[in-house]
Amino acid sequence: MAMTVIPSAASAVDRWTSPHPGIRHLHRVRPGVDLHVVLVDLASPEISVVATRPDDRFITTSEFARRYEAVVAVNANFWGQGSCGLAAGAGEVLPRIYEDGCTATLGVGPGNDAVALDTSATPHGPLPSMITEAWSGKPWLMRSGQATRNWIRPQHLYRPNPRTAAAFTSDHRTMILLSADGRRPGVPGLTGFQMVDVLREFGAYDAVNLDGGGSTTLVMNSHVVNRPSDHQERAVITHLGIRLRPGAVWYAGVVVGRGAPEAVTQGQLATLWVEARNTGRRAWVGTQGPMVELSDGGHTWTGRSTTAVPPGEVGRFEIAWAPRNFGNASLRARLVTPEGGLLVEEPINFEIAVRAPIAPSPRAEPTPQVMTASMGFGCSARPGAPTGVAWGVLGMFGALVAALRRRRPTA
Repeated sequence: MAMTVIPSAASAVDRWTSPHPGIRHLHRVRPGVDLHVVLVDLASPEISVVATRPDDRFITTSEFARRYEAVVAVNANFWGQGSCGLAAGAGEVLPRIYEDGCTATLGVGPGNDAVALDTSATPHGPLPSMITEAWSGKPWLMRSGQATRNWIRPQHLYRPNPRTAAAFTSDHRTMILLSADGRRPGVPGLTGFQMVDVLREFGAYDAVNLDGGGSTTLVMNSHVVNRPSDHQERAVITHLGIRLRPGAVWYAGVVVGRGAPEAVTQGQLATLWVEARNTGRRAWVGTQGPMVELSDGGHTWTGRSTTAVPPGEVGRFEIAWAPRNFGNASLRARLVTPEGGLLVEEPINFEIAVRAPIAPSPRAEPTPQVMTASMGFGCSARPGAPTGVAWGVLGMFGALVAALRRRRPTA
């Protein structure tokens, strides 16, 4: 763990630590202020964001962190008998959501795709297709880079209190978590204006005020690092956590099968295929997934998976190939990422026999048809010749000759 101490005034200290790759933590202590800021690198495939599932409502933030193996966790939605606004974990929307102005929503998907959206029309879902984890609060502290300072409710934003907030930077590649202590001598907490100032300092673009007061809790590495104003943790309805997947990469795969015809004909299309398992973090979908490149040393053919391939599943890549020459063809395929990097190290080779195309046979002349009369005279009949009259005359001549022979006198 690296630590940097930056004295900003005689009694003011900023302590920066990097507890894990992709996570930075600031503990700021100044007159009247005791707060924590956690910066989470959503561009890192080792980072995974997780929210409370319906069966894990109303537990402490520490218990949530233990169950979900989260190295960072904070409390999330306001609550009463149910959740204030949309809340979801692993794609499951929490039941008993009451609409009380909690329409500012942040969401994250399994590939760390992050969105900030208004859910006033969809407090019970459905979730956007790329989102599985969601938290809601009120109001927007910042929206599209602008501070929304004319808050109507909650009115306590105009007074200092313990606070919890979450935000994204403009590129949605960094999540910012704010946990500010309050309600103790010398440390009253933060107003909404002060929260905006802190969040803007770290590049917040869309920021949401979450449940605060006695619910404000920050857990890191299994320890509560702030000082909850109730002097103990509350059980809260929803939570936001950060998990680690050491060694994870966005795009990874392993070839599990390949196939091609044993023989093909020169110039005719043939289908080759490769099957690969998605062992990375991101789903393979269209141009957002890998591609197979097939080469004969001079030409290249390509193919993508015919269906979306979630992590852990197998996708089939089909390549239409037209051999240019006959003989034995040696082909090499490779699986590449959307950015063009090599996804699978092992070579994918094909050895295929290519037949020469069969030349068409020349058109044969029709065989002459020979008909012989009774006298032994031959006559050829060819297509198109007028044969009916000829055969009639020939028959009469043959009959006449036969009659004369019968009348010849004997010696």
